[in-house]
Amino acid sequence: MDDEVKSDTSKRLKQADSALNSVPTRGAYRWYVLFVLTAIFTVHYIDRTVMSVVIEPIKEEFGLSDSALGLLSGLAHSGALSLFALPMGWLTDRTNRVRMVSSVVMIWSGITALGALATGYWSLLLMRMGVGAAEAGGPPASVSIIGDLFERRELPTAMGVYYLAMGLGTGLIFLVGGYVAEFFGWRAVFLIAGIPGFLLGMLLLFTVREPRRRSTGDGTKKAPDLREVVKALSTNKGLLFIILAGTSASLAQAALLTWMGPFMIRVRDLSLGEAGLVMAVAAAGGKTLGSLLAGVMTRVMARDRVRQFFRFPALMLLLSLPACWLMVGVDSVALSILFAILLSVILGCWSGQVTAIVMTASPSSMRGTATSTYWLMANLVGVGLGPLVIGIISDLAGSLGAAMAIATVINVFAALFFYLACRNLSEEEDVAPVA
Repeated sequence: MDDEVKSDTSKRLKQADSALNSVPTRGAYRWYVLFVLTAIFTVHYIDRTVMSVVIEPIKEEFGLSDSALGLLSGLAHSGALSLFALPMGWLTDRTNRVRMVSSVVMIWSGITALGALATGYWSLLLMRMGVGAAEAGGPPASVSIIGDLFERRELPTAMGVYYLAMGLGTGLIFLVGGYVAEFFGWRAVFLIAGIPGFLLGMLLLFTVREPRRRSTGDGTKKAPDLREVVKALSTNKGLLFIILAGTSASLAQAALLTWMGPFMIRVRDLSLGEAGLVMAVAAAGGKTLGSLLAGVMTRVMARDRVRQFFRFPALMLLLSLPACWLMVGVDSVALSILFAILLSVILGCWSGQVTAIVMTASPSSMRGTATSTYWLMANLVGVGLGPLVIGIISDLAGSLGAAMAIATVINVFAALFFYLACRNLSEEEDVAPVA
């Protein structure tokens, strides 16, 4: 009798523990989690872009060269992020992801706020490297959580919402940061940029529970070792092609959006303030609309068949060519601005879909590592080299507009890689959703 009581008690305790640790994957809760993670990703882009807003006053105060400022705003951040991407992905597959995201957002926000105390170039450089290293841990863990809360057919919509943060964060820091820098100084911009991350980190920690990881194909949840990961990723054609697609598209996007403002100033004779307003509208309005549009249209055009997810983003990448060519080729300033905003919408139509396909093509136990591998390539090759490519072409061709038009051609290859990635996804993904 005692044994039966003990056995029954043990079963009840296990059931209670399971109930406490389980996380609902239906209803409003998962959308709340997505909202919080999207807000944190917005802070990611605020803290990532803040240097671009305060370049001129920092240059005046410290007497820095443009090359030094370019290192601060670009490679210092993206290089550190790329260096820490894979270790953070490894941790994502082995640790509590909610605590991880909460920790790193408060760390990078704190380092951003410390920028207000910078005494010179080296302190700013260390600050930017610290922000990049901490931010490497946010997106992989976040998209891993989203992947466990949403079914695969819903991932394009969920990722479309998540990637709204790119446009929102960039637009907000240009609008708010420019005003704050003008009236309160550039140090106040760093301080204000660092505050939201603390609040959101605490909100995530105390209101969101770690979701159960989906089982792998063999029914296990154990994270594989490094050798298994390398073997699985290197032989997965769908994953390799989608990483190539995202890296190529990242290169074109980073290049075009970095040089769009200077193009408006040099070629269209806009003032610095006018060009900043155009970029704010393009980033906040254009890329946000593009991300929303992509989340809906990808599922509509694919008819919920994951092997057809390439249709909408590939079409948008191809349409970026005429949009860019018209932006640099028309005589009217107003039309050029209109095409710049249209180009920004188009450039916002693929990011979430790449991540959705990365998660679809990856074993559940390797999602963090797979996402970090993509994140590494997109930042190191795309964000790191994209602006440099246009600069080199511009020097050779003697025309910034021509350089932008030429660089856009890489999106043809990105569209092709999208197609090849989806055609290499397993057939079974088309016939049954993941429970």
